[in-house]
Amino acid sequence: MDEKKERSKHDEVEKMDNKPKEPLLTRDRKSLRLLRDSFVGRIPQDQRDMSVKMAWQEFWARASSYLSKEDLIKCGEAFVFAALAHDGQFRLSKEPYVVHPIRVAAILAEMELDVNTLEAALLHDVLEDTSVTPEELSNKFGRDVLLLVDGVTKLGKITFKSFEDYQAENLRKMFLVMAKDVRVVLIKLADRLHNMKTIQYLRMDKQIRIAKETLEIYAPLAHRLGIYQIKRELEDAAFKIADPEAYYDIRRRVKKKLPEREEIIKQAMTILEKKLNEMGIKAHITGRAKHFYSIYEKMRRKNLSLEELFDLLALRVIVDDVATCYTVLGVVHTIWKPLPGQFDDYIANPKSNMYQSLHTAVIGPSGEPLEVQIRTWDMHWLAEYGVASHWRYKEGKQKLDELDQKLSWIRQALETQAETSEPSEFLEHLKADVLSSEVFVFTPKGDVISLPAGSTPLDFAYTIHTEVGNKFIGAMVNNRIVPIDYELQNGDIVKILTSPHGKPSRDWLNIAKSSRAKSKIRSYFRQLEKSDREEKLAKGKEYLVREIKKRLSKEKDEDKDKEVVLSTAVLNKVAKDAGYSNAEDLLVAIGSGEMGSSQVASKYLGLETSKAIKEEPPLDTAKEREESKTYDTEIVVQGIEGLLVSRANCCKPIPGDPIIGVVTKRRGVTVHNRGCPNVEKVPEERLVEVEWGHKRSDRYSTRLRIDGTDRPGLFADVAHTINTCDGTILQVRASVTGTGRARILVDLKVRDIEHLYQIIAKINAVKGVIEVIRG
Repeated sequence: MDEKKERSKHDEVEKMDNKPKEPLLTRDRKSLRLLRDSFVGRIPQDQRDMSVKMAWQEFWARASSYLSKEDLIKCGEAFVFAALAHDGQFRLSKEPYVVHPIRVAAILAEMELDVNTLEAALLHDVLEDTSVTPEELSNKFGRDVLLLVDGVTKLGKITFKSFEDYQAENLRKMFLVMAKDVRVVLIKLADRLHNMKTIQYLRMDKQIRIAKETLEIYAPLAHRLGIYQIKRELEDAAFKIADPEAYYDIRRRVKKKLPEREEIIKQAMTILEKKLNEMGIKAHITGRAKHFYSIYEKMRRKNLSLEELFDLLALRVIVDDVATCYTVLGVVHTIWKPLPGQFDDYIANPKSNMYQSLHTAVIGPSGEPLEVQIRTWDMHWLAEYGVASHWRYKEGKQKLDELDQKLSWIRQALETQAETSEPSEFLEHLKADVLSSEVFVFTPKGDVISLPAGSTPLDFAYTIHTEVGNKFIGAMVNNRIVPIDYELQNGDIVKILTSPHGKPSRDWLNIAKSSRAKSKIRSYFRQLEKSDREEKLAKGKEYLVREIKKRLSKEKDEDKDKEVVLSTAVLNKVAKDAGYSNAEDLLVAIGSGEMGSSQVASKYLGLETSKAIKEEPPLDTAKEREESKTYDTEIVVQGIEGLLVSRANCCKPIPGDPIIGVVTKRRGVTVHNRGCPNVEKVPEERLVEVEWGHKRSDRYSTRLRIDGTDRPGLFADVAHTINTCDGTILQVRASVTGTGRARILVDLKVRDIEHLYQIIAKINAVKGVIEVIRG
């Protein structure tokens, strides 16, 4: 059996039945056919071959099922315009070029998109591949059509360093237009789908590059927009090119399993249909086949064999309303026993791409696992066509406002791109954040946060707020301190631990997974470098002015108090003579010690007195900056000096802890953790505000209580973990309770609160450890 027949058998099961359309009331079929053929008669003779006529008939059949006669005429005019523009152009398949835009428009007509989108699809290549100008297009078809066509048009006249930069800039341009009108990406997806269907005419190296790009960008984009109909076709077409060995292996093995699975599905459909009819429930039941790339991905992701997958085929039940969905779910669970942990309610909790459905897995006929999906007709259309389904409705602005809210992720993608001019960073963000799968976690208050799969607490922190990320020192997940590189899972409750002394580390760039977090970390270090430059600039100016004053006072005593205003023009000349690009770079070099102020002052005065350089405005580097606080003492008591200050033994605060001071009669001020139980008993008048100053020591003592399951080697593993984390153990006491539990009390020395949290996170990962707390 050839490939087409094999595939058609698979597709036959997979085929989705849309809700039957209402019969057309007053549509004169003969006049519509004549109208259709009249446009073919107006195109150039070499464009009128059978492939063009068949493509146009297919488009017309789909479009005429829902468009008015006036809209069909607009599409016809666009077809004629495109055929004339592309006259003499042919694809590698030898077909007239205009076949391609017609096929693209037909894909969009299947989604029942509006007339402007169909016109733009028919015209989407005229700006890029013909001599048609934007003005001509706008005058003939209007501003809306021009914006859509321009959004799809590639950046053909700009030179880029690499193909990746070119690809990134095309996507960035598309996203900018998408933010205003999402229809541009629908045209782009339809364009890519038809190109994938005719990819066999390209060189093999181009086929592989385009297939990989499709799997990495366009199929995930279709998924994010909820257009599963296009997603499935894109993935299978690209999978066949990118990894033909795996594709044909899965296809062969699926073909072997299909007959027995189809028999089970038929039995299940008969049983369920009979039960629903008895209850008077109107439902449309079909079999759904998993497409090849989806099977491959699930096997790879969950490390399963094909035999272990139970959803190669599944039941899909479509009903009229939401209440009936839940009724059918109850019926399914009374007929067959549900599998534990295999129920998902995407009606109450829709996916981020707006997908809604009930999913359950049961032990079906013959004891085989069976997946069942239950949804309404509107949900079914939304599941197949995602955002494209919004153009089916006639409610207008209300529906489009609702759509705008659901596509906020497009604006977020553009916010990140605004922070960088590097195309590669935008492409990284697109793949990592926008087009990846997601994980949903909770804040302590119960708010849901969506992050890219594989995200760490760092990504969560920067999603909450940039400053939360910058002050990050650790995290608690489900009330346990975890390592900074812990991979967040669906349903985790995440609490971020921060400190006024916390600051990003360059190592974080290797730990963070989301490009938002990476972008914020890079931004922090760019600002740090900028601040460091400004400081050196100010110092350089100070050193040079001081040296110039010294030289002037030697020549004339009355000049010693004279203010020195540096000439930018003179300094620029000195800088260039010394090999620096400008005066600022020269002053930075002086401030960093790279260049001596004496040598520069000598050259500066020599040039200034010659008056040979045209004056420019004086150089101003005296930017007002708030000086950072520095303290000579370890702990500063606000408003009081000279007091004896000590750390409390009960809670042993360490740098980074939030602290409060308690005034005592004999020992000055004792510093406690703000959460220390002993502080609660102290009268308010004895409390004083304190804060950390300069660290006097590089180690501070603290105590941990470790509870765990009693087992051989627990104590040794804990001690080894502390040592490998550079903690210094002072004293250890271990005991075993009568319930098979062990308790270890450890006094240790650490550098600061961040160091302590790192140690706690590693101890939490030791086998048998139940809880680690300070105390």
